[in-house]
Amino acid sequence: MELDEMDGNTISDGVTAVDAIGRALRARTAGLQGTLDAILLAATDCIELVDFAGVNILRGRSFEPQAALGEPPNELDVIQQRTGEGPCIEASRSQLPIVVDDLARDPRWPDFTARGIVLGVRSMLCVPLWVDEHRLGSVSLYSTTPNAFGERAQRVAELLAVHAAVVLSDAQRIDNLGLALKNRDLIGQAKGILMERHRITADVAFTLLSTASQRSNRKVASVAEEVASTGVLPS
Repeated sequence: MELDEMDGNTISDGVTAVDAIGRALRARTAGLQGTLDAILLAATDCIELVDFAGVNILRGRSFEPQAALGEPPNELDVIQQRTGEGPCIEASRSQLPIVVDDLARDPRWPDFTARGIVLGVRSMLCVPLWVDEHRLGSVSLYSTTPNAFGERAQRVAELLAVHAAVVLSDAQRIDNLGLALKNRDLIGQAKGILMERHRITADVAFTLLSTASQRSNRKVASVAEEVASTGVLPS
């Protein structure tokens, strides 16, 4: 939908969503979890009839809940993890929005649907999370009202999902960078220990670590961590 085709309410909702997310992203002490929680709260503020919400990520075949507003998303995510199917997983894998107009009339995921009805959920909207063509997961909105999510709700939810995807992507990059720095420090410590103990050069010490890594079928960083903690190269 082009901007000039959107009605005034849709534009107003979008501006409200951007403002709410912007404030969450500017919070210095919010952290990843706090920001995701703020995004879910923004969904309830900007989209009518949203009673519960959740953010999930997809790592290969692993479906991992990241944040939830209300208890039903937690219980329903457990069912999706167990069965390997459900609207949140489908939106994550297909990278297409999934709309459930009425759980009581939707036959696609029997276990999920049955529990959802017991929990009072009647309709859902799941929108994918992606950054630079990388699938990340989904943002899922739940309502106790059937047919709660129309086109306007989907547009605003997609806007919220964009911001959530950016936050998650940045967090993953930071985590990967932190792990790389930690591994580099461990390897440096292990090399220093081997250099001092055996009176060898840095290159020779790294060769010893690499050889031990290949021999034990472990990562160099894992071998380095053992050397750094025990002072002994694994035999």
